[in-house]
Amino acid sequence: MNRTSGYKQPVWISTEPYSNRPDFPKLSRDVQVDVVIVGGGIAGISVAYECVQKGLSVALIEAREALSGETGRTSGHLASSLDDHYYELINTFGEQGAKYAYESHQWALERVGTISMNEGIDCEYRNLPGIMMVEVPDTDPTYNKKNNLPDEVDALKRLGIPHKFYPNGSIGKAYTGAVLEYEQQGVFHPTKYFCKRFEFWNRRANVLKEKHADKFQAYTHTRYVSHKDHGSSAGVTVSTEGGQTLQGKHMVMTTNVPLQKVAVVVKEAYYRTYCIAMRAPKGAFPDQLLYDNGDPYIYVRKTAHPDPNFEYLVIGGEDHKVGQETQEGYGKHYQRLEAWTREHYPFVEETEFRWSGQIVEPNDYMAFIGKNAGMSENNVYICTGDSGNGLTHGVIAGRLLTDLMIGVENPWASLYSPSRKPKPRTIPEDIRENVDQNLQYMRFLKTDVSDIESIPRCSGAVMHGGLKKLGKPVAVYKDGDGKVSTFSAICPHMKGVVAWNASEMSWDCPIHGSRFDGLTGKCVMGPAIRGLHAEDEAGEEAQKGTSG
Repeated sequence: MNRTSGYKQPVWISTEPYSNRPDFPKLSRDVQVDVVIVGGGIAGISVAYECVQKGLSVALIEAREALSGETGRTSGHLASSLDDHYYELINTFGEQGAKYAYESHQWALERVGTISMNEGIDCEYRNLPGIMMVEVPDTDPTYNKKNNLPDEVDALKRLGIPHKFYPNGSIGKAYTGAVLEYEQQGVFHPTKYFCKRFEFWNRRANVLKEKHADKFQAYTHTRYVSHKDHGSSAGVTVSTEGGQTLQGKHMVMTTNVPLQKVAVVVKEAYYRTYCIAMRAPKGAFPDQLLYDNGDPYIYVRKTAHPDPNFEYLVIGGEDHKVGQETQEGYGKHYQRLEAWTREHYPFVEETEFRWSGQIVEPNDYMAFIGKNAGMSENNVYICTGDSGNGLTHGVIAGRLLTDLMIGVENPWASLYSPSRKPKPRTIPEDIRENVDQNLQYMRFLKTDVSDIESIPRCSGAVMHGGLKKLGKPVAVYKDGDGKVSTFSAICPHMKGVVAWNASEMSWDCPIHGSRFDGLTGKCVMGPAIRGLHAEDEAGEEAQKGTSG
């Protein structure tokens, strides 16, 4: 899991293999720059790019490889057609706040296009219509979700957002009904964009102007441990697992979830989302973004296939809370996505890729981008709470955080501020989410299996450790030869008990979404900053045998 955060591989490697990713050294000395960035995904890279454009020197560190987090596992949508709906944003943030939400996301998707064009990056970027439907089953009396497209149309009219509405439209073979079309949306190949944009990192080319060449440095396999904010003008010191430090005037945490215990982390919910890529004859599917706002939520786009006679349909959805799924249930999400696709688009052929990713839902729809909240820090910034739009949120962070650092007033700042107060209409949902997270501590009283023999090969389960481990839960992994390795099942972040993810072969914490490599216990996603403790020699050997 050094290259990506799951066992299943995303479709993007079919046309941009891991061997094309930039290769950076491990930090081996102390560094002093203007801005220290922790996290090598779209947010970190976007902030680094915008900082360098404004003349700031940057050092970026990543615990594993560049693009090994969620950026390389997205569906590659660039959307201002936010699935939280503009009528909800108006009710929560007012019309001006909703306008800023549209303006910022539209800027971000166009920014990717501008950079791609200016720098000659071939990453499949194109502007497309975004088509939204709400498939409401007539035969299910328990289904209580209404078709909310008329409400959204009214909101778009109030905000002046370009759109078209068809009360009697059709999608594919299985849907006839209301269709809402958002104009000027976008798609791209996420890893092609960053690999080609930053090839200078790999000393193959220099995409930035030569005068900026000494402004950027990046280090992989360099894990953050802690940081110290020294005050308004004294800057920040970041300490790493290897003992080196990075000193900067500013620090930006772009790790999907901030590496801290409270504050913003408790204002978010954590979900797994699923994707498949199905082969289809080239040209059989119109080049558009499709969103089915029914239950479950589903999204569709297409991308290039290595065989020019075909293309991929990328279909995603089937979201559920992290660590809250049966082992049999993981595979069923892929099956349901495939069944939905074959019903609507019977021309599709085989499914060539299946993978999943992580979504961080903020408590009031909008991401947290700005100065770190609740930590009394003046020089530390965060970007988290992607709400299913992590690609555009990451690009927004590039502009907004750089503006905040150099003292430029940005009208989006208050909308995305991590210190904003909860809106009264979101408080009941906050309470429900906190209750749900706390209920997950009941896993301390449960065991997945009573005997190691019950664990299938290449799989894991949580057992109680018995007297030897003082009854503490133990994460047990059995490899293909039947060899067993054990780790503490207690997440080092807030002491939740992890659960086995049969899809991605990982240990997932149902409290705040931290994830760990199932074979080694290494941390692959925060807010935890270290891995699961090895409980036997086999676990220790597994951790010694890998880096990251």
